[in-house]
Amino acid sequence: MGLFGKMFGKEDKKDSCCDMEIVVVPEGEEEPTACDCGGTCGTPDADAVVLTVLGPGCKRCHQLNENAQGAARKAAKKVSVDYVTDPVAIAEAGIMSTPALLVDGKVVSQGKVLTPEEIAGLI
Repeated sequence: MGLFGKMFGKEDKKDSCCDMEIVVVPEGEEEPTACDCGGTCGTPDADAVVLTVLGPGCKRCHQLNENAQGAARKAAKKVSVDYVTDPVAIAEAGIMSTPALLVDGKVVSQGKVLTPEEIAGLI
């Protein structure tokens, strides 16, 4: 959601991996298939690590994002990488210097570009 969406109350509300409609199936009838996610919509993976790169989109921010993706590819566990450029989200996270890296929502680095090896050590 962008800056103007927050200011004017327009929020993106999406709770799962696909846009699903909740359908009540009467007893005795066959349940329809809603998506192809294998039944994991909205179910958080307990073993997954989420890396979040925060920055306005500058060269250093893009480099940290690439390094985070490289570390995620080499990791032994499931790791996802999010890249946030929304200035409101960056401010809400308490970031004073970009680029910043969050591991599972916890700020681990601000104002510097970590190498893939340093990021792998934080996972």
